[in-house]
Amino acid sequence: MAYKPFDLTGKVALVTGGNRGIGFGMAEAMAQAGADIVIWGSNAERNIEAEGKLLKYGVRVLAQQVDVSDEAAVVRGMAEAVEAMGAVHSVFANAGVGYGARSFVEMTTEIYRKNMAVNLDGVFWTFREACKHMVERAKAGDPGGSIVGVASLAAISGAARNEAYAATKGGVISMMKAVAV
Repeated sequence: MAYKPFDLTGKVALVTGGNRGIGFGMAEAMAQAGADIVIWGSNAERNIEAEGKLLKYGVRVLAQQVDVSDEAAVVRGMAEAVEAMGAVHSVFANAGVGYGARSFVEMTTEIYRKNMAVNLDGVFWTFREACKHMVERAKAGDPGGSIVGVASLAAISGAARNEAYAATKGGVISMMKAVAV
């Protein structure tokens, strides 16, 4: 029997980057607690594999191929998730990349933009679409919801040869604080 510190039965959790690593760990823990799960990942094969592992917990699972660096894909993905699952109660903006360079002076604009697109733009669009849905639900009498952004100690202490990554994670922390206000 799985450890079940709380009951999430009847809730739907969406995890970006949910097909492996930390994201899959979050999705698996919530599935063990009874939540239905939506995972977003850019790799279709990993999505299928993760979906199969999560289904063993007896919950509904929707695996979507969503590139969070593409605003239209995020908007479409959220609409499809809500349609398929009926609602989304919590969103974990976890997808991230860590492109770096041998030194800061060798970091290209392309590397910088790739980090920003996934780690910061993707969080912004994911949060915005989740909040739109949660506000609509609240107006219809179903209040509540949670958004969670995954940052990194690199946001606070820096990351040698990965300055763009560190900057994105600092931005995620600031964005979470601003949305909370």
